Amino acid sequence: MALTRKGCLWFAGGLLLALLAGGLAFVAVMQAASSPKAKSEAPKVRVVVAAREIPLQTPIADADVAVREVPPEVVPEGALTDPKDAVGKIVTTPVARDEILVGQRLLKPDYVGPQAALVMDPKKVLVALPAADLLSQLDIIRAGDRVDLMFSFVPSKVSASLDSLLVTAMVLQDVRVAAVIHARPADPTKSGTTTGAPQALLLALDPQDALTVKYFRDNGGAVDFALRSPAAADGPFNVINVDGDYIVQRFKLRRGAGR
Repeated sequence: MALTRKGCLWFAGGLLLALLAGGLAFVAVMQAASSPKAKSEAPKVRVVVAAREIPLQTPIADADVAVREVPPEVVPEGALTDPKDAVGKIVTTPVARDEILVGQRLLKPDYVGPQAALVMDPKKVLVALPAADLLSQLDIIRAGDRVDLMFSFVPSKVSASLDSLLVTAMVLQDVRVAAVIHARPADPTKSGTTTGAPQALLLALDPQDALTVKYFRDNGGAVDFALRSPAAADGPFNVINVDGDYIVQRFKLRRGAGR
């Protein structure tokens, strides 16, 4: 009788283990069957991608972009989701086909700032002039402003046949400031600001004008910037170079008796 009872217990235990193993197997099979479906139904993110290769400094057209759905883990920070945010802008680095577009690598055609060389006219060069004049030192000039360059120099330094008296001329007019570069303070935590005083102005000039400006500076010419009103008409003002004779005539100065 005892053997029969013991056998029943072994049988019941085996049956319980078999049911448990069967249940685990059933769960595993169900998970395996539903896993591909769950994976295929994972949410995706809509992003803007390049429909074709986009070279450097190329404005983006409608046909250059498309919208794709991609897994969220492959989406970079700053990825664009609306084609309108890309069309009309310029890429700062070459973009491959199907590459996701990010805002950090796009600039507006009228962008002004330290990266101005990426959007400026390829026929121009970027020139840095020290912010040494008072107007610049007061930090009044901003990127995008239009300025005129006034130089004071001694003509005899240009040619021995010219006058040795000082002359002031408007050497360049209606030049747009591409960027204003500030010197970073030695200890930003004490100053409470992230930038210091203006250090240089970046101007996009015709190569010939760039050489002219350098010539005046190398000959000791002192430069000052004149800031134009945003409402001022484009193009040059009608001005006359100022020298000793101009001052005498304008202010009707009298010659000395001994002359």
